[in-house]
Amino acid sequence: MTISEIRRPPGGRPDDHAVESWHRREPPLPAVAVLGVGAVATALAAATHLSLADGAALRTVADPEYLVVLGDEGALPWVDGARYLGWDGAALTLTTHRVLPSADLWRATALAAEGADPASLVIVLPEQVLIAANAIMDADPEALAGLFAA
Repeated sequence: MTISEIRRPPGGRPDDHAVESWHRREPPLPAVAVLGVGAVATALAAATHLSLADGAALRTVADPEYLVVLGDEGALPWVDGARYLGWDGAALTLTTHRVLPSADLWRATALAAEGADPASLVIVLPEQVLIAANAIMDADPEALAGLFAA
């Protein structure tokens, strides 16, 4: 299965685009992170809180809309609608698909376009490339509750 999308920069010309292809990855990458957006981020925050109470060692990067939880595959919380991510080079991407051109190329291009810190966490998804502006920190249940109050 392949998912393809043509991306045009905001205000870009019709011929100013990049083509990407997503191909099924077998076997999948080991999951090292999980991403929630919107209501899924809120559910992921609650599940992360429970995992922390059970002693899981998790790290997070969050803002009011997105939550990324990083940890060992067995420790990651499960939430319907969340996206599980693995390392593809220096970028996180879907565990079940690989992107062409490479995730590292998408990462380098996004960092250069945004003038972002080369050490930033970058997540390459079919619909967007996310650059974490916040530092990855040990998961803090109180901070998560403050950001994602149900």
